[in-house]
Amino acid sequence: MTTKMTNFFLLLLLANLMLVSCQDPSAHTELPYEGPPKDHIISVERAQEMFDAYSQRRLPIIKKYEDSIASDGSKFEPTRYAEYDLKTIKQYIAYIEHEAMQANVDINTLRFYLSNYPNSDKFPNGDVVKYPRRNSFFVVPTMDYEGKNVGFSIEEMDGKYTAVPINRGASAQEGKQNKNQTDSTGQMNEAGFFMSNNTMVQGGGTTSLILNEGTVSPPPSSIDFGNNN
Repeated sequence: MTTKMTNFFLLLLLANLMLVSCQDPSAHTELPYEGPPKDHIISVERAQEMFDAYSQRRLPIIKKYEDSIASDGSKFEPTRYAEYDLKTIKQYIAYIEHEAMQANVDINTLRFYLSNYPNSDKFPNGDVVKYPRRNSFFVVPTMDYEGKNVGFSIEEMDGKYTAVPINRGASAQEGKQNKNQTDSTGQMNEAGFFMSNNTMVQGGGTTSLILNEGTVSPPPSSIDFGNNN
């Protein structure tokens, strides 16, 4: 191989190495297909049984209570499901993985909290309540913290992304004392300050990772396992 040809291949190799090094290490990549998740897929028959059990054991109680407190005499229809389009779910996964990587923390699980929209047109901060009185859920990513699996958000502390537990029950004074106590991984050493508001990005540098605001039904109704009775 001539010297000219050798130099050409060396330049080509150098260019490829530079291209790889410039790629965003936090970019989300989909996992390779490995079949269904083990022990997590249920049959249609089991889903139907569980759906029917909820219809028989929970719906009547919810309807009776909500109807009893409705001052206008309106009839309440309990939520049967909430849904997101697939693009939103993929975007959410990419988002929380990116934020977790910035804070150098591993996501353990996604925790689904059952919830209820308030019986109001607006939240205290002025945001519109999308589904007043309706049942819903929100999703919280979790991490390891002091031997426990806890939900977390991201805070910027001294210019550094830090994963902090959502449930922080210490006093405000303890919070001021512990705010700067972070280890080399960017995780908190002490859960010592009040939980911040769960807006997307706040003036204090808090980033929420909580997913909500899907579409709940009914109405409109498109139930896969039967009617709402």
